[in-house]
Amino acid sequence: EKWTLFPGDTVQVIGGERPTMVGQTGKVLDVVRKMNSVTVDGLKMAKKHIRPNPIRPRGAVIAKPMPIHVSNLRIIDPHVGKPTQAKIVERINRTTGRLEKFRWLKESGTELPVPVDDGPVDKYEASIHDTPKTLVAEHTWQPSILNIPFPPRFMNQMERLRRMNSGRGEF
Repeated sequence: EKWTLFPGDTVQVIGGERPTMVGQTGKVLDVVRKMNSVTVDGLKMAKKHIRPNPIRPRGAVIAKPMPIHVSNLRIIDPHVGKPTQAKIVERINRTTGRLEKFRWLKESGTELPVPVDDGPVDKYEASIHDTPKTLVAEHTWQPSILNIPFPPRFMNQMERLRRMNSGRGEF
């Protein structure tokens, strides 16, 4: 199945289990394709209780957006401002000769580009506490037949347990 909703799109709720949500709009935060659902900012908020921790010593109750099934959402056409159906269309670009994908919007008949996935984004900045990349790349462990996977004391204890339970049909 070709998906027409991507993070950053503006969508409107057209149906679902909560009739009060119908007609509300929001920006897509996350797409979960395995569940056929989309997380939309500010819609279908649920309360999540957080245990006390060093940052919040008394704990907290936070609002978290829950996923909405993709069939209950429509993308909003940026040219017209109305919810519309979208369809993935593929064509060959005459100048470059490459296959292009775009979303065709039914309401206005215009094209909307498909966002390009750049892969994982580096979210963390390097710090002095990080291990240098050169050390991470080093292979310091050499597999050998002499390396024992578990210490002898542990293996002896496992052998004793196996012998004790061998008559019972367990372990």
